[in-house]
Amino acid sequence: MVSLVVLCCGIVMIYKSFFLCADYLNNLTSRLYASSLIDEKIGDITESFAEWPVKDLNFGDNFVILDINHKPTRFNYNIKLEPLPDVNSVWQLNVKLSWQDGPRAMHTERSAYMIR
Repeated sequence: MVSLVVLCCGIVMIYKSFFLCADYLNNLTSRLYASSLIDEKIGDITESFAEWPVKDLNFGDNFVILDINHKPTRFNYNIKLEPLPDVNSVWQLNVKLSWQDGPRAMHTERSAYMIR
């Protein structure tokens, strides 16, 4: 009887650790996609900034929906572009990306500087 209880406790612990690892893997996958999306968005805005004011500045879409682990995940952009107050012709670009990972609200952000 005691060995059966010990065996059941071991199986429960292995079961819990499996789902914890699966959750970490899902979180890591979402963060990798988010990092790639931010890099791509900064590159697109930098190209658009080079042609501005001749062409309108294009920030692109405010969100993107990706299928991560067979589940749709919506990534929302928050983009701010403003000149630095103390330095002439240098602009700061802040891109924040947020998404919902199960019950947790996740986000990541990056900054870039551009010269005009």
